[in-house]
Amino acid sequence: PYCVVRGAVKLCDGVRLVSNVSMQGPVVIGAGTVVYPGAAIGYEPQDYKFKPGTPTAGVVIGENTIIREHVTVHAASNDHTPTRIGNRTMMMVGSHAGHDVRVGDDVVIVNATLLAGHVVVQDRVTMSGSVLVHQHCRVGRQAMCSGGSVLTGDLPPYCLCAGRNMVMGLNMVGMRRSGMPSEEIEAVRMAYKRVLRHNPPLSEMKAQLDELGVNSVAVKQIADFIGEAKRPIVPVGGRKSQGRD
Repeated sequence: PYCVVRGAVKLCDGVRLVSNVSMQGPVVIGAGTVVYPGAAIGYEPQDYKFKPGTPTAGVVIGENTIIREHVTVHAASNDHTPTRIGNRTMMMVGSHAGHDVRVGDDVVIVNATLLAGHVVVQDRVTMSGSVLVHQHCRVGRQAMCSGGSVLTGDLPPYCLCAGRNMVMGLNMVGMRRSGMPSEEIEAVRMAYKRVLRHNPPLSEMKAQLDELGVNSVAVKQIADFIGEAKRPIVPVGGRKSQGRD
């Protein structure tokens, strides 16, 4: 009851809008997703460059995802790639995904966590309460952010961050719970010990990880993530990044 749905909105099989949900199309909500009271999905981006009435690709939310009370997911600032929330993801109370954000599958975003425009959150990430992520930053696969973390750079896959731009170790619990093979966990642990914790320049970091990643899918994922970085890489221990060269 009391939901307001405007424009081109597609609700797939089994979608449930509990009550008092507001949507502005274009929006697609995948099968089995539940949206709770006070959620606002698909409204215009908070971007001064975006002019009211400009065509937008809107929002796409995957299947079996949970959108809790007072969550906001803003429309894309372009007309070709939507803001996207993946499958089996939970956005808890008061969390926010800004325009052009891409959130992967099996992600947990806890209360009051805020993702600025163009942020990318890869699969199986856990973001604790009140995490703040600067625009255009990326959070790598199966990383974890502790409560109150602030990220203004890219957090590599499988890492654990705390405070402001500080890697504190690896998400060992998350890797084990996901069923990741023990040899892959050990390969990530060795990559962290031999490379990441020393915070080398990005070119050296990428080369060393490429070498270690020859026999490890997970380490190769870290190497590829580093190679695609456009923001600084969040350093181990919070020490200042030495830059790309």
